[in-house]
Amino acid sequence: MSRAQLSSCFEPGRGEMVYTGSELHEKYANFEEQKSILRLYGLSHFMGTSVLTGRYKVPVLLHDPIALTPYGELVCRRLMRNFKLAEARMACFLTFFHEELLIDHANTDIEALIVAFNGEVQAGKVLHPFIWGRELYDKAFDLFPQEPDVLDHAESIKLLQDSPRGVFQQLDLLTGPLGILRSCQMRSIPPSTRIPLYHCAKRSCTAVHGTYLNTADSQVAKAQEKLDDILAKEYGAPSAFFEFFAEAEDTLSGYYGDRDCASEGALLGECFTEEELDFVVLESLKGKSAPLRDALSRNDIAVGNPVEFVNSLSRAAKIQALLLMRSRDLFACVDRAIYTKQIDIPEHEIREPRIVRIASGFYRLSLECSRYGVRVMPSDPSLALVRLQRIILAIYPLSEPGASKELHWRLRKVQGSTAEEKLQRYMEKEAPAEVIQHLILVGPESFSIAADRCGLTASDVEDMEDKELLNILLWKIGFSVVSGDESTGSLQRHRESFAQAVAAYSGYSESEKYEIKRESAPLFSSLEKALDSTLSFSAWALTFDHWSAHPRFDYYLSDARSHMAELLNSAARGSSRDSVIYDSQGRNTLFPLISGFTRLRSYLEQVTSETERYRRPARDMPSYAQHAELTPFPFLHTLPFLDLSSDSQDKILDLLKEFTKILEDGGVADVRNRLQHQREDFPKEDELLRCLRAIGSFLDSIEISGLCPTLFKSTGNSRDSAGRSSYSFKDYRGRDYVAKRPSGVGRAGLPGLLTDQFIVPVANLNSTTEVLRFSVGARSNYTELWQEWPKYRVVSESTRDLMGALRVVDTG
Repeated sequence: MSRAQLSSCFEPGRGEMVYTGSELHEKYANFEEQKSILRLYGLSHFMGTSVLTGRYKVPVLLHDPIALTPYGELVCRRLMRNFKLAEARMACFLTFFHEELLIDHANTDIEALIVAFNGEVQAGKVLHPFIWGRELYDKAFDLFPQEPDVLDHAESIKLLQDSPRGVFQQLDLLTGPLGILRSCQMRSIPPSTRIPLYHCAKRSCTAVHGTYLNTADSQVAKAQEKLDDILAKEYGAPSAFFEFFAEAEDTLSGYYGDRDCASEGALLGECFTEEELDFVVLESLKGKSAPLRDALSRNDIAVGNPVEFVNSLSRAAKIQALLLMRSRDLFACVDRAIYTKQIDIPEHEIREPRIVRIASGFYRLSLECSRYGVRVMPSDPSLALVRLQRIILAIYPLSEPGASKELHWRLRKVQGSTAEEKLQRYMEKEAPAEVIQHLILVGPESFSIAADRCGLTASDVEDMEDKELLNILLWKIGFSVVSGDESTGSLQRHRESFAQAVAAYSGYSESEKYEIKRESAPLFSSLEKALDSTLSFSAWALTFDHWSAHPRFDYYLSDARSHMAELLNSAARGSSRDSVIYDSQGRNTLFPLISGFTRLRSYLEQVTSETERYRRPARDMPSYAQHAELTPFPFLHTLPFLDLSSDSQDKILDLLKEFTKILEDGGVADVRNRLQHQREDFPKEDELLRCLRAIGSFLDSIEISGLCPTLFKSTGNSRDSAGRSSYSFKDYRGRDYVAKRPSGVGRAGLPGLLTDQFIVPVANLNSTTEVLRFSVGARSNYTELWQEWPKYRVVSESTRDLMGALRVVDTG
């Protein structure tokens, strides 16, 4: 007897109709039928995963469009011994399947269901949390003094009251303030009643923890609980519908691809201000064939004046509207707003979600954004090379003789008998930037193919300089970008130019003097800049409490300069021997900058004699500090200098003394004054050369020690069989630094070792191989968006702090 015949005579309890996943794929092989079932299942999830208001009753309009299968009718009649028709039918819809589907997808009126469900949401009877941003996080901090790991129904309603309607997506059904609409992109961003809501009291914990919201104790909930009980006791084991639905949804939403990511809501809600979102929406509405205009019209939403339309939308509605577009179009519109400077992102800033950190799909994809646009990043960074190779083979398809011949010619100096072999060896050896310049940025056609593969609109970037195009491609593919020289790099260049002018000097003719004076202006300007950044960075790095800061170990020049000025001015109070006052805005001339290192050295010598004064209070220590013997907490003092090894402390004190001595012995300030102030006593050749040597020696000392902010780029890592790891970095002059693991310290809040950062090799933490390291900070609308973050609660006596950090379930 066939399964179809068995189905016609099926009776509850026989347990003969359990389908495997492969059998369900065979049973529902039609692609359109699968989408129809999944749409209804997604709508069921929207309804079931929500917070209901008290005494919720199912209206006729909500259950009447539901058609049950014969199997569903049997189950529903059994449930109606305990519940009314409305609750029984809705419970069947929310449960959706057991051995067979409970819902007849072909005869259920999904459009009528959507209209009815929208009515319930608009009336405030069914609530979804809006999680894309920090609104609920901030509200919860004000409402709940203790860690809110679970909220009862009244607390859940209090939290969600007056908050935006949640934005979630199941397949192409997208819910939010605009109602349930059809998106042009299939996605899996399911609703949840466990939401990331708070930081615990532990300062060492940076994860956002999850809070469970509770719905009303309604008849629908009771009916669903009873139905679960009936199915478990009176019917057979369930068929593998969950597996079938997951596999079908994976196929529809591009689970195995590397270009679409489920964290688009988090990117829009957490990485852009509302004004920046306005720019993205307006970009999406430009032109009659604009992607957002088309997506809205498919949902019977007309747009007249774009500005008026944008102004009519709430922040949540803007996010929902943008999610109506295909991901490719959405990212292109964000990119366009960035490239046209409507969204201004500083050079080193990388924007990424901070609350809802979703890694979706087979490659655990996440989204991040920089001045080079949006990119989709796999968890395995090595896949960037595979992406680059895929682009090259799209430009030079080996199956086409002409393209293969051209690739073979471009790689003619690389060993290998075939173009494929040459390409493999070339990519193993050369830096990604070199590969892109040599094989992609060689003509409009090759660039156009690469741009398309990276989701770029070639016309948006074709007028950019080659360096900018190179960095955009590097960023989009998944590599680090090529940055310019540091502040000390400009000093090095101007020193070389000044040296050439001095070397050409023969008899102090007026033209030669003019050339030397002309070259001296940028030299001493860049020297002041290097002195300012070095003195500020040194004072801040060694004396600021980075562990207690938020974010931790982030370097901002303006903050470091303010800290330096306050520190050095305070250190000199009551002293008649030094009346120099340091300006927090950077208006400091050569003499105070040179002498500032001596003042900083005196301050550090003083604090080493009173270390107990700066010992970190026990209440501010991380919980592991007193217990983790193998990985001790390194920052026992509020001044990092006191947590360095004695050898490092001595070296730093010597260097600070040496910096001042080098520049003073070289007569740097004197030479500058005689060249810049129109004095008659023009410096002699030996004085100019001595000044140049002093600047060169100073430059080498500050860069090698790391006491100036020199950016080190991550170049890779390795691990041996014993678990020892090496992380390699390189600065702008090609100097290497290698960080070893294990380092001898526990979680200290330092930057991750796969990111670009400022490294201070001379500053070894006590009894470890670890040194002070800092992330590249930036000031922007994004950093303003995350002021006063995280917010830590008072220590709780409950055991809630034993809860693990929220792990967002894979939704790809």
